[in-house]
Amino acid sequence: MNTIEIPERGIVRYLPSSWSEMTSAQVCHVFRLYYRCMTAARSPLEFNIRVMYYLLNIRRSWRSIMLDRLSPSAAENRNANMYVLCENCLGFMFAETAGERSPQLNFDTLTNPLTSVRTGWFRRRLVGPADSLQNITFGEFRHAATALNRFFKDNRTEDLHECIAFLYRRPSRIPNRAGRKVRPVENGSFIRDVRRAAHIADWQKNLIMMWLAACINYLQTGSVEIDGETVDMAALFAADNERPHSGVPSQTWTDLLIQIAKDQIVGNTERVDEEPLFSVFLIMWHNYKENKRYEKASKSH
Repeated sequence: MNTIEIPERGIVRYLPSSWSEMTSAQVCHVFRLYYRCMTAARSPLEFNIRVMYYLLNIRRSWRSIMLDRLSPSAAENRNANMYVLCENCLGFMFAETAGERSPQLNFDTLTNPLTSVRTGWFRRRLVGPADSLQNITFGEFRHAATALNRFFKDNRTEDLHECIAFLYRRPSRIPNRAGRKVRPVENGSFIRDVRRAAHIADWQKNLIMMWLAACINYLQTGSVEIDGETVDMAALFAADNERPHSGVPSQTWTDLLIQIAKDQIVGNTERVDEEPLFSVFLIMWHNYKENKRYEKASKSH
């Protein structure tokens, strides 16, 4: 946390220094504010100042607005100070993109700020995944990640809606194998699920998209604790990360599905899709260690 203190007035304020230090309500407010500012073609500076006012719990009254009009020089000095404060404290929120006039939000935390959303005329509730995607099935993850990849490639909103439809689903009393109490994905009703996802607020779609991308990136590069064992995800996906430079196509999540089903570790492809995502990662880690042990034994002989 960053600390802002004005001793002569006895004021102390704390500012988050990363997305992970923000509450879910703060994250949602920032994304909602960003969408509104971009829609209204407001400047990035105005967005930054609005975020700063919100995080510092500063409320502007009609009196302060009138004083600004009567003393524009004082208002200009205050805005200049706020600009410096934004530059020093809010840099973690943005990723400078070449060719973009305004900075893009750079969301990188694994905590899901949208555990559920409401959509449609009847405000039906859809339940989302837990932090780090810990309670979704491999099939839900595989389809959502594939749809998100298509969205990044072709920028078709239909692909984003399909991605969200796999993650955010109607609640159910019966948990799936991953422990999440949501209705299963069914071919006959999935088109309706996608339509529901299309009616989610745009700022929420953007937040879901960026959160999922952050989770996927971490699950391919970080370390995950599963059943008391630390799984080095970077080691599991190291070969895939090198393939684009060698001209060899990288392995897809569907390739992984078929490989596990072929090894008969769990069962057929339908059965593998029903497995919890982290259980599949644990199987991958076991296979990785077995291969390393075999390679070591082969070299010793």
